[in-house]
Amino acid sequence: MAEVAVIGAGLSALAAAHVLHDHGLQVRLYEREENVGGRATTRRRAGFCFDPGAQYIHGNAPASDALLLRRFASPELLAIAKPVWTFDSQDRLQEGDPRQNAIPRWTYRHGLQTLAELMARELPVATGCEIARLSYLQPGWRLFSTAGQVVAEVPAVLLTLPAPQAAALLSASELPPTLQQRLQAELGRSRYRPLLSLALAWPERVLPPTPYYALVNSDKAHPISWLAREEEKGPARVPPGWSLLIVQLAPDYSRAHWSWDDQALAEATTALVSRLLGRPLPAPDFCDVQRWPLALPEGETLLDLQALHAVSAPYGLFFSGDAFRGGRAHLALAVGQESAFQLLAHWR
Repeated sequence: MAEVAVIGAGLSALAAAHVLHDHGLQVRLYEREENVGGRATTRRRAGFCFDPGAQYIHGNAPASDALLLRRFASPELLAIAKPVWTFDSQDRLQEGDPRQNAIPRWTYRHGLQTLAELMARELPVATGCEIARLSYLQPGWRLFSTAGQVVAEVPAVLLTLPAPQAAALLSASELPPTLQQRLQAELGRSRYRPLLSLALAWPERVLPPTPYYALVNSDKAHPISWLAREEEKGPARVPPGWSLLIVQLAPDYSRAHWSWDDQALAEATTALVSRLLGRPLPAPDFCDVQRWPLALPEGETLLDLQALHAVSAPYGLFFSGDAFRGGRAHLALAVGQESAFQLLAHWR
């Protein structure tokens, strides 16, 4: 009975779905994973709770402030107290930009995925349901599962997948040839970075407290892009007496080491962290590896949302996601709302 099928259930999809629902449209989200949130996800392993993808949500942004602080306000919401410092290719650490550090960094006591779960409570979401193919009905759309079964027929579709995945879905779909060619050409311009994200834990005596919450590489010339102390987000993140580092490796390093097994990656990353922190670290007591093949779009390949909709909207096909504004969580919320309002403008 949905009027709009939203493919994907990441933050942009959830933000868009709420706008559409608020304006009286029936929406239903289809997510191939078993959980909502996309890369704003949380893992719970061996007593540790950590975010292997998005690390926090920027405050002082209209979309995220309205959603986090008002509509989905929760006692779970926390501001990360300590600042972010920087480091360069020579492992030199220095204090970060005070203006950037003055902007709130929001997270949740039990993981960033909490926001997606709060947003999904009010929406019909089919998890574990991958849409493998679309068929244009002139007008409307038919959605098919990977087994070839009809999942739904709807007047409009909002596609929120990363651009390469959206292009692959449309390539397998039945669209008017001219539309398919133009969409494939536009989506094909987007380029994504891979990312290896490791969670490494030691007893807290091995990693004493620091004046910073995280370190970010400032010159884009280090094998590590980001290193953060997960316990700084809240006491529920680690068992008592433990410290957990989130280490996100640079795109080129990630590409070069993508096929390494988890143990080899843990050993190599521990060596990099030891050099960066200036202290030899033993093998971690706990390791978790997350591979993100489509972690972030390259900034210079971001797509024009309005120009794409000028082509697709007459067919009832719309887009959202990181391919248009970038991979930060607050941007995902904002572009989801923007896409929804563009859909509503066409609907009316």
